[in-house]
Amino acid sequence: MVNGDEAMRILLLLALFCLGLCRAMAAELLIATGEYAPWTGEQLPDGGYVNRVVREAFAREGVQVRFAYMPWARALEALRNGNAQASSFWYDDPVKAKEFLYSAPISEHRELLFHRKDVTVPPWRKLRDLRGLRFGATHGYTYTAEFRQLMKQGALNVEEANDDKINLLKMLAGRIELFPLDEFTGWQLLTSDAFPRGAHDLVTTEARPFSIQYGHLLMPRSARNEQLMARFNAGLARLRADGTLERFRLDLYRGSGMGQ
Repeated sequence: MVNGDEAMRILLLLALFCLGLCRAMAAELLIATGEYAPWTGEQLPDGGYVNRVVREAFAREGVQVRFAYMPWARALEALRNGNAQASSFWYDDPVKAKEFLYSAPISEHRELLFHRKDVTVPPWRKLRDLRGLRFGATHGYTYTAEFRQLMKQGALNVEEANDDKINLLKMLAGRIELFPLDEFTGWQLLTSDAFPRGAHDLVTTEARPFSIQYGHLLMPRSARNEQLMARFNAGLARLRADGTLERFRLDLYRGSGMGQ
């Protein structure tokens, strides 16, 4: 049997453990993220659509978050070395899935091939059909396995740059001919002050999507993070069920400034 003093000591230890657990749960979660308007961005309202969803889904579960904006490759490294507890956001990738926990889908992305209107793009069904054209790609992004494989094999001529703006400028200058990019992001960039007036009118996109991707929150694999990810997914499900997610999506469409 446990005597009174020992029982009191056990109760005290349990209380201290619970207090520590509560403090850990209440601590602000640092999320590494980057610039990918209108989905994420330090100067965007609410940090962009995705970060708005991430913040609200965690809030529904009583978890406070803070976003640190940095280049995407550095955001992934911050997650790996423990300088961030989560990262928002990343596309499906079997390689990353071995290392990180993936949340339920937060966003859907239709990636299109952007090109100048005066560039002739032959009819195509597979990317290999476009091997005669020069592609641009952004360093640190998650592209389809097919694109990466063709790029590695040298079957496609691909030049990587540090960000989307550089790639679009190279496309306008004729240094590359095709650039795969989220349609919202591409049109919003082309109509921004970062580009000369009328640049938007020189560009079009292929009707056939380059890919359909889904955005996810990532966390390092651990038992604690499995519980935290479950809470995030529960909060996300509540946003979807009560119509908040649809309201956020409509706000995105209204403010996207997409081109034709």
